[in-house]
Amino acid sequence: MPKQDTSVLVDAAAAFDSELANYTRLGKLFVSTPLASVKHLERANGTLADIAACEERLQTAGQNLVQALASARLAQEQLAKEVVDHVPVVHGRNKQLHDLMGELSAVAVEVGALNEKIQAGTTTGEGGNPTIVDAQGLSSTILDLSMRAEQLANRARSAELEELATQAHALHQKLQVIGKKLAIAGQS
Repeated sequence: MPKQDTSVLVDAAAAFDSELANYTRLGKLFVSTPLASVKHLERANGTLADIAACEERLQTAGQNLVQALASARLAQEQLAKEVVDHVPVVHGRNKQLHDLMGELSAVAVEVGALNEKIQAGTTTGEGGNPTIVDAQGLSSTILDLSMRAEQLANRARSAELEELATQAHALHQKLQVIGKKLAIAGQS
């Protein structure tokens, strides 16, 4: 609820509370006023007139409080409708993020598997160095993974998921450097 609406509600409640306190004070004064003299009766009649005026103000303050409550409730109901209407948008964005994160994870898993393969020496020649054929194959695979990471970065950017776009772009750049180095090594 906007602060202005809250302020109206608080002001209306404070005005009602103030008039109720004034009515309570006047009512107790009226009930406890002795009626033994003309002066006491005049004071009681004056207090009774004050009570009548206070009742009118209390009624007005009560109506204002009811209106402020109704207005606050209407604003809350409108906001609740907007919240409910926005839930599918959030769900859609969550699904979009989940799908893109899944794709990034899949690329990272493939890079990890490729890295393990390289470290295990399954694609190396003599002395632990990759053969020309291995280097060319690895270069091609890494550049393909780099291209997937770049496409993922572009889709994430289009979806305005900048954090994910930055991660995918960084992976793309790292894979590009590695792929190019392997391509050069494969030419030797």
